[in-house]
Amino acid sequence: MRFPENALCFLFALCVLAVSLSAFVASAEPFNPSTARPASAEPFNLSAIQPFNSHSYTNHAGNVVSGTVIALDAHTATFSNAGEVVVLPLSIFPESEQRRLAADYGTPRLPAPIRRAIYGANRAIARSRQRAAKGLCTPEESATFITRTQSALTAYLDAQLASGLLTPAERAALPP
Repeated sequence: MRFPENALCFLFALCVLAVSLSAFVASAEPFNPSTARPASAEPFNLSAIQPFNSHSYTNHAGNVVSGTVIALDAHTATFSNAGEVVVLPLSIFPESEQRRLAADYGTPRLPAPIRRAIYGANRAIARSRQRAAKGLCTPEESATFITRTQSALTAYLDAQLASGLLTPAERAALPP
């Protein structure tokens, strides 16, 4: 299972915050009520903050749906926007937007030719490693073959991106 990049960013931010707070607490002076500043009269509204990965998607009618995709299955997409959760059927979006939704959520729905190319490259790499393990080729030959296969797959994916068969979000979700 792939660990979502957003979760990694969140964990990194928590670590930085913990280190910053520990340094602040270690250097802080004892609390003195006479020098303390009063709390601001305006409470901080968390629901006004837009998530950093919020996107906009256009449906068949031309309406724009904005928000963060928090769940995606075969038939529905669940959006969150400023604390409001909305579940919409995927059928209201064109195919290109459905693919972009899936890529933004982290589960790209790739066209069949691209899935076959990735499967074939991974299978060839696995066979090369097996051949090297059995002594049918040298490890250097296997490494050279793997590097060439990965380069060819990358070139193919970039060509599919340039031709429009692959969206930039789908390409970004795939390994380099």
